[in-house]
Amino acid sequence: MNKKEFYKKIFENNSELEIWKKLENGCYIGTLGYSENNIYILMALLKSFEEQYSETIDYEAAKSELYLYAKQGKLFIYFNKDGIPISMNGCVYNYENDTVDFTKDDNSTPTSIYFYGLSTLKEYRGQGACKELIKFAIEYAKYNEFDLVYARTDLTNSNSEWIMANAGLEICTENNQIIAEWVDVSETIGDYRLHMWLPLKEGLHLKAKDKAQFAYNDDSRKIIPITNISNKLKKDIA
Repeated sequence: MNKKEFYKKIFENNSELEIWKKLENGCYIGTLGYSENNIYILMALLKSFEEQYSETIDYEAAKSELYLYAKQGKLFIYFNKDGIPISMNGCVYNYENDTVDFTKDDNSTPTSIYFYGLSTLKEYRGQGACKELIKFAIEYAKYNEFDLVYARTDLTNSNSEWIMANAGLEICTENNQIIAEWVDVSETIGDYRLHMWLPLKEGLHLKAKDKAQFAYNDDSRKIIPITNISNKLKKDIA
């Protein structure tokens, strides 16, 4: 079976649990489909978001997310040598975002895979699980003829930005400014995020949408005040 056939087989598979690859370190990459048992597995993996964003992850939240992957994407799981699921990369097909517009030369909308949920159980971090999952997902996207992959992460102090950068993803910018997005985590908590992308074909472009904000593309990554943006636009027009 060649790579295209292999990744096409994964695309078409909806099994509750399937192991696809054994890694050199004895760990595994597989997929999870929709089932009652898998809701609890996903809920445990998503707990890292509670720690990072003060976001409550309960049964209903995990159930909704697992259903999303089953209907519109794929949930890739990293299993350790003992078969314990310790890391995830939940991918969603053609997910609409509010701040970055991806286009093709003919102005049509490219097909995409969005890395919606990337996390590792705290006690297993630093062992390369996310790195392997991202690499596998990029191959999956490439051989299933998607145009690009992209992800969203924290504007500053990101735990996953360098992992994605090492896999080839670049920060989405316009006029050398970072396209930023404010995200409400709860009614009282939120933070700024950025997008990263990796085009898999030629003739792909990006631009900021109306809801986008901008951050300085330097070490500070401070949000640019709207008045500064307006002045910059006036100079560009002049």
